[in-house]
This record gives sequence, C-alpha cells and structure tokens, in this order.
Amino acid sequence: MPRRIAWLNEKGGSGKSTSALNLAANLASRFGKKILLVDADHQANTTIVLSRGRPLEVTLTHVMLGKAPIEQAIVPTRYHNLDLVPADASLSDVNVALADSGSPLGLGREWRLKRTLEKIDEAYDFVILDTGPQRTVLNLNVLNYAHEVFVPVDPGYWSILGVRHLEDLIAQVRQHMDHKALRIGGVLLTKMQYTNVADEVEKQLRHYLGNRVFHTTIPLNVKVEEAHSRGLAVLDYAPDSAGAKAYLAFTKEVLANGQA
Repeated sequence: MPRRIAWLNEKGGSGKSTSALNLAANLASRFGKKILLVDADHQANTTIVLSRGRPLEVTLTHVMLGKAPIEQAIVPTRYHNLDLVPADASLSDVNVALADSGSPLGLGREWRLKRTLEKIDEAYDFVILDTGPQRTVLNLNVLNYAHEVFVPVDPGYWSILGVRHLEDLIAQVRQHMDHKALRIGGVLLTKMQYTNVADEVEKQLRHYLGNRVFHTTIPLNVKVEEAHSRGLAVLDYAPDSAGAKAYLAFTKEVLANGQA
C-alpha cells in the first residue's frame, strides 16, 4: 500500500500547494519514488505549474462526476515517476453536487474518491493530495482516503488555533467514518522569517505538538515562486537557494519518518 498523504490547512496562503508539489517532485526525481499527485483544489495551482498552463481534457471533476475513469485522468509530468490527476475550476461544481445528499452523486458521497483511488494506487509508492482551503465534502473525501495529514503553517498568531480545528476535524473523521488510521503526520512551518513573531509561533507550536512538528522549516524565499512560474520544483530551478535546500531536507525527513 502506498503512503497516502493529504496536505490540508483551512487557511489559505499557508504554502500547501507549494509544499505538495515540491515534496512530490523531490520524491520522484531525487529518490526514485513512484508518485501520484492528486490536485483536489479548485484553484488548480499545482496543475497549472505541472501542466505549464496547457488545457487538459480529463480532470478530477470528470472522475468525481462519473464521466471518466481515473485512468483517463492520470497524466505524466516533466518529472519521471511523477503522475498527476489534474484539477480545474469546475471542482467547485463537484462540491455542490456532492453536497446534495438526495442526488445520485450524493449517495455514498464521502467514499467516492477513496473507492476510485484504491483501484489504481498500488502502482505508486506515495499518493499525495493537495486540497482547497475550505471545509468541503471533497476535502472529507480526501481525508477518508488519506492516512497522514501534513499541515503547512505560516508563522502567524492564529496558527495554533487552526491546527486545533484540524485536530477536531480529524477526530470526527476517525470516529464517524471509522477511519482509525487517519492522523496528523506532521506540521510544517513555512514562509519563515527571522522575526520575533515567527520565533514565538514556532516555540508555541513545538511546545503544543512536540515531535509532530517537522524539524525542517521552510524559509520565505522568492526562488520558490520563480520556480513555479517556469513549471519547476525549486530544487531544479535554484538548487543552491535556501528554499531548495529546505525542501530537500524536508523530503529526507518525510522518508525517514515512514516506509514506502
């Protein structure tokens, strides 16, 4: 079974898509792992970077609406060993359709993604899922499939409160969906700067969550955004940058913390 990792934070701008993309690319290109990256965010930032903006005929929307099998949605990327299930803005329509429990799409709505991915996921070492920032039925689908939740946190005073809300949500999924394997796999501090606020937030998070906070932190680094504009992970675009070194160290930490 692959490692199933969902990136989730109900606050936007935390570095979720950036972290999902760079982890996936590093695992595939530097460590030879077979990766499926599922873009479950209607903003489709991960898809835009990896597809370099070209239109894609089949997306996660088609799969979730029963219009295409998952195999038709999987596309290769420029990275050997890294496949993508792309997203587009129409994922918002999927959430609307799933929210209607009386419609055909609403039946078994929390299980649709899990049943779909389990048909093909044995071909991969990791399945990594990017998500939107809102609490939606689609994100519940992601949590029902995933085993580990990685939480990217930028150093603001509301960060700990956000993690606590996610802990409550995960506890509900564990209980009401009988998904005991689901857990917070780690909290990643992103967009770090040398400020008193960032230092205090990091201290509080490490005190509250202990070893669930990754040792690696990701600095605020312009090279990361520049890499995205060129359809690349930062390790390929600017390998000597602080961002590239941090994401490489983080990838090694993820590998050290589990087997795949």
